[in-house]
Amino acid sequence: MKRLRKFLGCILAGMMLVLAVPPLIPELSAVTEVQAAPKVATPQLVSAVPYGKTKITVKWKPVKGVNGYRIYRRTNGSKWQAIRNVSGRYTSYADTKVTSGNEYTYTVRAYKRSGGKVYWSKYVIKGVKTIAGLKYLKINTFRKTIYTGSTYDLKILGTKLKPVWSTDNYRIAGVYRNGRVLAKRPGKARITGQLGGRKFTCDVVVKNKPDRMALNYNKVINYIEKHGKKDSHGNSVLKILDDTGSGLVMQYVPKAKLLDFGSVVFTDEAGAGLDILFNCSKSDRVSIQWMIAVDEGYLDTYASMYASRYVGRGRITFRYADDKEIVEDDLKEIANIQLHETFKEYNEFLQKKLNLSLKDLGFKAYKY
Repeated sequence: MKRLRKFLGCILAGMMLVLAVPPLIPELSAVTEVQAAPKVATPQLVSAVPYGKTKITVKWKPVKGVNGYRIYRRTNGSKWQAIRNVSGRYTSYADTKVTSGNEYTYTVRAYKRSGGKVYWSKYVIKGVKTIAGLKYLKINTFRKTIYTGSTYDLKILGTKLKPVWSTDNYRIAGVYRNGRVLAKRPGKARITGQLGGRKFTCDVVVKNKPDRMALNYNKVINYIEKHGKKDSHGNSVLKILDDTGSGLVMQYVPKAKLLDFGSVVFTDEAGAGLDILFNCSKSDRVSIQWMIAVDEGYLDTYASMYASRYVGRGRITFRYADDKEIVEDDLKEIANIQLHETFKEYNEFLQKKLNLSLKDLGFKAYKY
């Protein structure tokens, strides 16, 4: 017990000595006041708006008491780059070093000078973005007809950026992320591409795929409409005549949906005209009209046959308007010669101009 009291007494004496003597450690001899760095508020971004094709204006809300702002920009998702410092009295900046079709993202930092130092704010990492020349971008087509099972690629012209594509009727037409439209079943659908806050739309009509013969007919019809002229009945007519007025007269009759492969022949004594009307994608039946005119008057005759059976020769029976068969051998001969020669001329014409033949139009037995 005596030893414990002695030990405690020594501890208390040591404590009193420490408390009574001033500190000898220099670092603890005095307290130096350090002034806190001024805080600079982060600018709040308002908008980035494109003007024309080569200008974007970025705006932000003012920060009180700052000396200025630094504008940063990212191009198509690249790294941030400082592009300009402006005075603290500005709250917008017009960037004129942009390229139409590129996406630009902007953010802003404020700074303040104090005690010979510059203090910076934080910045909005997400930024505000827009596309230069956004108003001038266009979709490659506003309307498109495609056939079931086929595809068509939609694109936004004037940019390499990829829009977000969607369809309002995926049962009729779907669309992939790259803008490829897939026609599923007959009907209508609207495909929309969203880019930079704009919507680009294409109205798609899906039809059942026509057979090969129907496509060949459309090819011939398009040629006639492109190179021919409209007559008083609204039919497209293409004439290929020589100096005598003889030659081919082909036309498309939209009301009847028929092709008319015709020919006219003139001599000093007479004139003859032949019309072959058909649409083998609808019917195998072919109607023929033949008229011959001489000084004494003219004769109207007609005939019919099956396209798939016609070989390009032999005799076709022609009849008068009263259904009586032509019995005159010379008339039979002339009518059939003009018929066969007309087919021959058209077969050569189709091969030369359209890379088709009469067989492609339904005359499967035709030999040439």
